[in-house]
Amino acid sequence: MKKKKWWYYALWIFAILLFLPFVCVYGIYRSIINFKKSKNLLWLFAIVPLLFFGSAGVAGYVGAFTGDSNTRIEQTTSSSSSKNKDVEKKAKDKANKEAETAKKAEAAKKAEATKKSKAAKKAEATKKAEAAKKTEAAKKAEAAKKAEAAKKVEATKKAEVAKQAEAAKQAEAARQAEAAKQAEAAKQAEAARQAEAAKQAEAARQAEAAKQAEAARQAEAAAQAQANDPIVFVTGNGSSDVYWYGTSSMPGNTNMNNIVQMHESEAKAQGKRHSLKE
Repeated sequence: MKKKKWWYYALWIFAILLFLPFVCVYGIYRSIINFKKSKNLLWLFAIVPLLFFGSAGVAGYVGAFTGDSNTRIEQTTSSSSSKNKDVEKKAKDKANKEAETAKKAEAAKKAEATKKSKAAKKAEATKKAEAAKKTEAAKKAEAAKKAEAAKKVEATKKAEVAKQAEAAKQAEAARQAEAAKQAEAAKQAEAARQAEAAKQAEAARQAEAAKQAEAARQAEAAAQAQANDPIVFVTGNGSSDVYWYGTSSMPGNTNMNNIVQMHESEAKAQGKRHSLKE
């Protein structure tokens, strides 16, 4: 990069000094814009030196214009020396008045700038207070919202617990009712079983009694029949012409294996008679 000449920097310095008030005004404007964007107080502090240098530049402009007027007055006075002292006094008074007016204007401008700076600071403080107030209100609203949500969750939880407890109670009641029903059914079944067992026992007893009665009747009938038509014994496989009431009276050579039993009436029907040896 080519090195700049010394006069290049001198021109820049001269231009900055020449247009210093305008540069300071632009710097103040940019500082206010940057402060609104970033909310950094350093931009407000930067306005103070800019106001100082801007005021110095304005004072320089006023002094330059005032100096030119004095020069013209002096030239007019020297060229027109014939004029009286009253005219010179009026010119000086006019110059002093203009200088005073310029000073007042500068003071008014400074006062206006100070007033605007204070108003800006006050507006910023008010804005911050309002923002803080809104933030606090938002925090309170958020806290209230969270508390309400927590309250709803707690209520829902309690309702769910109550619902589960009621369901458990109903289930327990249903279980107890079912158990009672089953116990009653078991009791009825046991009663029916005992009644059936008693009925079967009674039937068995009656059957046994009937069986015993029938056996007694049959024994009675057999005894009666035995008494009326006794059993007799016939030798020779039932071919003998005689019959015996017992085997003890038979001859000793009788083959006991060939003895046939039959009723006396049956033996008589076959033409047999009672043995004369018995």
